[in-house]
Amino acid sequence: MGEPMLAVFVPGLMGAGILLSAGILMADGVRRLLPNRGARRRVVQAEAVHTVVERAAVAAGIEIPEHRIERRRPRPRWLYLSVSAALILVGILAIRLGVNTYADPRATLHENPWSIVLGDIGGVLLFLGAALGIVLAVVGRRPPRPVARLISSTPVGRFAPPPDDPVERARVLNPWLDERKDS
Repeated sequence: MGEPMLAVFVPGLMGAGILLSAGILMADGVRRLLPNRGARRRVVQAEAVHTVVERAAVAAGIEIPEHRIERRRPRPRWLYLSVSAALILVGILAIRLGVNTYADPRATLHENPWSIVLGDIGGVLLFLGAALGIVLAVVGRRPPRPVARLISSTPVGRFAPPPDDPVERARVLNPWLDERKDS
């Protein structure tokens, strides 16, 4: 009795896998043909920023370790606050969804505590993301060193085009250069 069902299911599953693989290969081929100018521009910009700061430091006689070069700057405060508000709203909805799933007699996880646990974990993670956004909005343009490192090395920050003057580029990107010259 199980053989006729397998005779249809297994070939159908194999056919779906072949179609999915062909679609992925075609998408990869198209992606290789069309250049991703945005990603290339960001990579070129990051390399240019590193080169400018490194040359300015060498001209000043200062060695800069790789991890000290900031490649990104903070985004506008309104963006951090709006993303935080959205994350708080979605976190509340996730917690409420877990509670509703627990209480609904038609739900698959009715009276199963895992629905509440999963909703709470999702809500807490979203609340942590919202708290990070609020912290980024509060610290503003001069964040403390751990927050500055987070901004400069993750998409939390944004690429900013450097000024035209090489000395100004180095000062804007690494304000600590001015501090070391004075001391």
